[in-house]
Amino acid sequence: MRILLTATLLLLFHTVTLRAQENVTLYSPNLMFEAKVHYGFFYAHHLELYQYNGHFPAFEVNVQKITYGKHKWQRDFNYPGYGIVLYYCGLGNNPSLGQAFAIMPTINFPLIKTRTFSLGFRFSLGVGYLTKRFDRIDNYKNLAIGSHINAAVNLMAEARFRINPSFSVSTGVSLQHFSNGSLKLPNNGINTPLVNVGVAYQPFKENKKITDRFYPPVDPYSAILQQILDFNFGFSLGWKNQKAVTGESFLVYHLWENTLVKLSRKSQLGIGFDLSYDPSQKTVYQLYYMDLNGKEDTTVTNWKFIYPGINAVYNLTLGKVGILLNFGYYLHVMKPTKSIYQKISVQYNFSKHWFANLMLKVVWGKAEYIGYGMGYRFEVRFGRKTVK
Repeated sequence: MRILLTATLLLLFHTVTLRAQENVTLYSPNLMFEAKVHYGFFYAHHLELYQYNGHFPAFEVNVQKITYGKHKWQRDFNYPGYGIVLYYCGLGNNPSLGQAFAIMPTINFPLIKTRTFSLGFRFSLGVGYLTKRFDRIDNYKNLAIGSHINAAVNLMAEARFRINPSFSVSTGVSLQHFSNGSLKLPNNGINTPLVNVGVAYQPFKENKKITDRFYPPVDPYSAILQQILDFNFGFSLGWKNQKAVTGESFLVYHLWENTLVKLSRKSQLGIGFDLSYDPSQKTVYQLYYMDLNGKEDTTVTNWKFIYPGINAVYNLTLGKVGILLNFGYYLHVMKPTKSIYQKISVQYNFSKHWFANLMLKVVWGKAEYIGYGMGYRFEVRFGRKTVK
């Protein structure tokens, strides 16, 4: 009787557990393990890089967590996956370039999603290590990268076919990029377009997706009539190591402001203003002036290298994280600096008003520096109030 009673209780407990998991499966880790094989080539975007042309394979393993709608931004982006990527590429066994390793946090946005098929865009940003770098004596033929540690970026368009609840296969095209953001010259960068195939395994049953419930305001159209302006003020510092060219290193100062208005539940659009001071521009100007006139310009002052700029800004919001793209124009520059510039930033709002910012500054397609900073934000509401 004791054995029978124990077996009955265990069976009832197991049945209740199964029913609970069947009705509210919110405890699965939703993990997916995947291995990919890439094949691509070295893209020589500068003439001095053509010596590295070649075709070669690359490999990666990644772990992703498939979201099920626990947070609002996950439902807004059609339940993306996020995780970590481990990447390796031999770079064609080139003795000057060596090998490339990278570890990259990643997020995968589904654009089209059905039960058996999905088409998405994957963005990965992390840290890369190159075994060979430029050295004036030991590796002077490496004109691509001047440092071992670099930023690693991967952009991928991916199609996935589900075979059963546990296994799926994928294929896609991607661009893998390594660069140090001009922390140390040379910094022409390494770009490799790739195609890939992969196999993924999900050991756990996925949590059911939570439907997005929207409760309209009591007063009709009040949510539409109200407008919100989001003001972001920030300051960042960057470091430029140009010892290989000018024999000096420079600290760069950048002050900026973005005024944003909500474009949709996922994004913001607005205008921005910049004020930056880069002492290395004075050295570049003197070299340019000497090439034209054969002597230095002794009348130039540091104030002339404070560059004001105006830009258009787009912010893709992922909960507390924002990915900002700025495309701007300098109102004043000293030659040979170009007037067109871009900024790519990741902003983390760690409180209601304060945020941290990581920025890559680009001038006419060339990486200038990586900036690290903080800022303050606040909202101004006008129009009719919404009902929360």
